[in-house]
Amino acid sequence: MILAAGSGTRMGGEIPKQFLPILGVPVLIRSVRAFDRCHSIDEIVIVTRESDIQTVEALCQEYGVSPKLKRVIAGGATRQKSAFLGVEAASKNCRFVAIHDAARCLITPEIVVSVLKEAYRHRAATAVYPIPDTVKRVDRRGRIKETLDRNELVAAATPQAFDRDYYIAVAAYAEKKETAVTDDNALFEAVGQTVYTVDCGGDNFKITTPGDLVRAEAALRARGEKETGK
Repeated sequence: MILAAGSGTRMGGEIPKQFLPILGVPVLIRSVRAFDRCHSIDEIVIVTRESDIQTVEALCQEYGVSPKLKRVIAGGATRQKSAFLGVEAASKNCRFVAIHDAARCLITPEIVVSVLKEAYRHRAATAVYPIPDTVKRVDRRGRIKETLDRNELVAAATPQAFDRDYYIAVAAYAEKKETAVTDDNALFEAVGQTVYTVDCGGDNFKITTPGDLVRAEAALRARGEKETGK
C-alpha cells in the first residue's frame, strides 16, 4: 500500500512532493519500484488524491510499473482513512499488508522483506530508525522537564506491516471509538498488540522540505546511482 495522498505544503511550490524528481525519477515512482522489485510483494495499491489519479496512472505507465500494480484509488480525509481504504482495496486473499509513505522514496526491497518477516512472525511490525540526538520533554512554556533515555527511543518510519484481517478489525474499532492516530502502529498499540521493530537505518527518511531532496540525491549518488531520467 503506497500512500501518496498528501499535499506536501511544507515543500512549497505547486507540484506535490510525490511527483518531484530525484535524479530524474519522481519520488512516488522510486517508492513503487522498491516494492515492485521485492519478491515478497504480490500486488501494489496506490492511494492518492482523487484529482491526482490520472497523473499517477500515467506516471506508472510511463515508468513501466509491472502488473503488480492492482489499483490506484482515492484516499480519505486523513492518513488513517486513506490507509484503511488502501487495505480494503487489496485482494481478499491477501494475508499481510505493508503500508508505506510514498515520500520515503529511499526504501529498498531488502528493508521491505525484513519488516514483512517480522510481521509474519508477530502479526505487526514496523520500520524504525534510531534518534541520535538527546531528547528533552518540555512543558507548554518551553521549560525542560526531563531528559529521555535515547536508548529507548526510535523514530517510526514505514513500511508498517500487519496481518490484514487483524488490521481491518482494529482499524474499524478505532473508527467506531473515534480514535485518531498518526501512524498505523498506534492502532495496534491501542488494543494492546505488540508491534515489533526493524532498524531501517537513517536513509529511510521522508521527503518533506527542499533540503530533503538534496539529501536524497546525495544518498542515491552514494549508492552509485546517476541521473538517468527513467
